[in-house]
Amino acid sequence: MRGMVLDASIAVNWLLEDEYNEIAEQALNQVQAGVPVFVPTLWLLEITSALFNAERRRRIDRIHRDTALDRIERLPLTILAPPLLSDLKKLRHYVEKHQLTAYDAEYLRVAKEHNLVLATSDGNLLAAAKREKVQIVVRA
Repeated sequence: MRGMVLDASIAVNWLLEDEYNEIAEQALNQVQAGVPVFVPTLWLLEITSALFNAERRRRIDRIHRDTALDRIERLPLTILAPPLLSDLKKLRHYVEKHQLTAYDAEYLRVAKEHNLVLATSDGNLLAAAKREKVQIVVRA
């Protein structure tokens, strides 16, 4: 595997025990095996937001949140450059064609343009990746 784009949903699955699933486990196995991991710049914001929201909803406490953020800082990630204005047309295309959020369209764009495997537990993004012939991390 050349590398993997890690959607925020997978990291959230790792960090919030009640959301852990087989796709997240497969992605984690790939990370532990040394597969290069790439994330768009928005990934850090999504993870941080998800953890603070989980704390506000009393799903986790502050210690869990801070420990999770510390774990994220230790992941062997390559943070990719943000999208350019010239990427807007492609993002708009993915949003319209697949009914994605702009955030999910960015994960799809990055995976497709860099020929990377996409790791996500988001159903809409999985379906869009399949339609776009982007390889995905699947259950064992």
